[in-house]
Amino acid sequence: MVAPESQSPLPQFIILVYEREVPDSAAAASPTVLEAHMWLPHKIAETGGRIIAGHAARNASAGVSIRDNVVSSGTLLEGEQTFAGYFIVEASDLDHAVWIGRMIPTSDGWVEVRPLVTA
Repeated sequence: MVAPESQSPLPQFIILVYEREVPDSAAAASPTVLEAHMWLPHKIAETGGRIIAGHAARNASAGVSIRDNVVSSGTLLEGEQTFAGYFIVEASDLDHAVWIGRMIPTSDGWVEVRPLVTA
């Protein structure tokens, strides 16, 4: 647990990652993307930012969606891309968070950066 006086005053942002295809495991992911993810915390720290949390999501077929209290297999997202994971980062402002978002490696996808409500 982090002591309150040592917590960062920087705003937090969520970076949502979308891919055309999501591998079933890290072993099935592109070696280039995996290596880039290994260096990501260091690269972000060099900019003055910090990763608070982040996780890859399993393939959409492994999950369920709930809309109007109706449960459906898979995702309700339309289109060719699906949710692949997220990062919560600390950055000085939205421009800094976007800079960090541009560092997020994807195979064939994109990222979305949003400020988090923290207070």
